[in-house]
Amino acid sequence: MRIQDLFEADRTYSGDPLEKGGTSIKGQGAAPVIKNLVDKGFFKDKTVLDYGAGKYGRNAEAIKAAGGTVYAYDPFHGSGSDGWNSVAGTLPDSKFDIAFTSYVLNVVPEKTEDQILRDVESRSNNILHITRNLDIFQSVKKALARKDSTVGNFFLQTFANEEEREAFESGTLTDNTIIEFCKHGVQTSRGFQRIPELENKGYNLKQNTVGYKLYTKGF
Repeated sequence: MRIQDLFEADRTYSGDPLEKGGTSIKGQGAAPVIKNLVDKGFFKDKTVLDYGAGKYGRNAEAIKAAGGTVYAYDPFHGSGSDGWNSVAGTLPDSKFDIAFTSYVLNVVPEKTEDQILRDVESRSNNILHITRNLDIFQSVKKALARKDSTVGNFFLQTFANEEEREAFESGTLTDNTIIEFCKHGVQTSRGFQRIPELENKGYNLKQNTVGYKLYTKGF
């Protein structure tokens, strides 16, 4: 059975949001998916909302350099209301040609994801969401196998039933259970991570690789 065929269950973390913006990465330039779209002229002459732009606003800067007009917003790292020239902590009361998130939805619980989806959809009819994918599964599987304390304790305390607890202790967890756990949400030493499934929420899955998924709506 392929790993992709294991996305079947509906078990999601229902506790409080765990991520407080700590996964913002400085990096060099835009995320690869955004860079590819920039190189194709996708954002040229468009007004764009970068929702969850991070501390450094690197995607927004790349889009601006390619001829787009971008408002960068981040609730954790933004300040003020001038997202056109920096990363803002508030959103304007305006519509955009395009709105997107880049590796935002995979660091929040599903209930927070739903709030973000509604907010973004209220601000544009053309939407992109980029999320992490099966690379989360690969790293979590290794962490559970070595009994990593952060991942393992979160598994036991928020997700596992009695049978799954026994499988964890004996080292016999199935890929299916680990995939369900990744969809539920995982607390790691680097923060909270989850594999979203926006195809169940009216979005089109345009690209699907081990490292990321690209969803669209409205295009």
